[in-house]
Amino acid sequence: MSTEIEFKWEANRPRAFYKMQRAVFSSGVHVLPVQNLKITDTYLDTPMCDFEKQQIAFRVRNTNQNWEATFKTRTEIVHGKAVRREETLKIPGVKNLTQALEFLRRKKMWKDLCVENLQPLFVLKNQRQIQEIAWQKMQAELAFDTCEILVHGRRVYFKEIELELKKGAAMEFEKLAAQLTYASGLRQARISKVKTALSLLNLWSEK
Repeated sequence: MSTEIEFKWEANRPRAFYKMQRAVFSSGVHVLPVQNLKITDTYLDTPMCDFEKQQIAFRVRNTNQNWEATFKTRTEIVHGKAVRREETLKIPGVKNLTQALEFLRRKKMWKDLCVENLQPLFVLKNQRQIQEIAWQKMQAELAFDTCEILVHGRRVYFKEIELELKKGAAMEFEKLAAQLTYASGLRQARISKVKTALSLLNLWSEK
């Protein structure tokens, strides 16, 4: 089991990415070159909505044709910070979502979750830019996400900035996040892209 600790900022405003990048380079952190990733996340649940009842977000992710399943406990974002339990399962030898779901169907159970009969809820298509950064004795990953949220045949665009702790003390991580918030002038996120997609799913399912 692992625990994910991250901060999120709203990025749907003009020049938000630029403002954060400028804040990073003015904050005395060591920055590695940018990596570009093409990510497709398909969020799923059972026909009886068992994951929703347990406040779990379950996804199958395709990153540059590398496939994996992940579940996270769903928590509220408080002052931009989210802390979650996270588990990831590699899905080797598959080329598409159908094959990935078949892999899970054969597995039947994983981490006490039934993964035998999962149904797609919504899809996030994400063009992600990642920078690995080091500050004092702490290492983190800064992600700039440009997303398309696909729900019930509709498309919504969403931008978000995430800073995830990879190694080191949470206290130093929080200090850096506070410094970047001040230097960038960006608002801390109150709702994530996944929570936005879930809200749209519920809204449009009622119509």
